[in-house]
Amino acid sequence: MLIDKLLDWLLIMILAAMSLIVAANVFCRFLLNFSLYWGDELAQILLIWLTFLGAAVAVREKAHYVLNYLTGKLQGSFLKFFLIFRSVLSLMTILILLYFSAWVTWQIASWEMPATEVSRALVYGACPLGSLFMLYYALKNLWEDTKKEP
Repeated sequence: MLIDKLLDWLLIMILAAMSLIVAANVFCRFLLNFSLYWGDELAQILLIWLTFLGAAVAVREKAHYVLNYLTGKLQGSFLKFFLIFRSVLSLMTILILLYFSAWVTWQIASWEMPATEVSRALVYGACPLGSLFMLYYALKNLWEDTKKEP
């Protein structure tokens, strides 16, 4: 699906950029005796983006922490109810995260990062965007759970 490929591509690009920046900074620091003043900050920004977009992939792959013991023991209607309950609980958590992270991102839009001089909203925006991806995948998972036969 297009959204899956987009998210995977973004994560690959972020990880590659972060790796190159850290490697360049280490090279400059230990071999050339100077530091890229913006390198650490940019790597931290990319790590934050990698974390929240990666969390969306975890929702897509159903790789977040689950109670496998219960799903292994339950059968029929009880299993279906538990799966739906789990999906609804995840949705509610994601919606709360989306709301508050968007609010915080909006509030700090005028703050700038010291080295890169970009708005902190660029950093904090990783959480609302990651939450939107998570919301999409959580809704998809809920839909799949409701279609399962008891």
